[in-house]
Amino acid sequence: MLRALVLVLLLANAGFWVWRQGWLAPLHGAIGARPEGEREPERLAMQVDPDRLRLIPAEAASTPAAVAASAATSPASAPPSAPPMACLEAGPYSTAELTVAEAAVKAALPDLGWSERELTTTWWVAMGPFAEAEQMQKKRDELKRRSIAPELASAAPGSAPLLVISRHDSRAAAESELTTLLDRGVRTARVVNASVPLRLLRVAQASEAQQAALAALPADKLRGKAFLPCPADTL
Repeated sequence: MLRALVLVLLLANAGFWVWRQGWLAPLHGAIGARPEGEREPERLAMQVDPDRLRLIPAEAASTPAAVAASAATSPASAPPSAPPMACLEAGPYSTAELTVAEAAVKAALPDLGWSERELTTTWWVAMGPFAEAEQMQKKRDELKRRSIAPELASAAPGSAPLLVISRHDSRAAAESELTTLLDRGVRTARVVNASVPLRLLRVAQASEAQQAALAALPADKLRGKAFLPCPADTL
């Protein structure tokens, strides 16, 4: 019995020695153990792209520079900003003038959408009315010599024409403009409460390209007007 136990121990020692020498390598997968354990070469082989790994000290990982570097290498990027849009208006126009202006805009930008904004009360700084065309032309020439380009309009349907120097939404604004004109030597102008319904041509959302196209429209096509930014109190 003792001899048998000694023989078993000898065989076990011999088998362990053979396993340690690696002579049983083809059987390591079945056995589930390796004599050398999980050494460094095996650990590196199990890593994904080990050459890209980089150690960062714990105290440096939370610094602003580290956060910025991480954000810079992130594949996600901010979406491009939308191009700026603008609200533009031209006018004011009478009904007949508005038809001409709308036709000019439609011819230049057939796909452009616009709306109309009505001015219920309009105050003019004007000269006239003039019963004779010769007298009206003489006053117009005097104003042009002072770099003032008046419009020809009537304050009410069927009334004699006026030379309109400026239009305003309030009487106070018109009175202020009249004072300025007096300082420039214009003596016969006056404030007129126009009862003609007037409208503004509005493009609420104009892209950069549309803004450029509207600015390029000839003044005569817009009845002497131009597209300007919409007043802040009407947006």
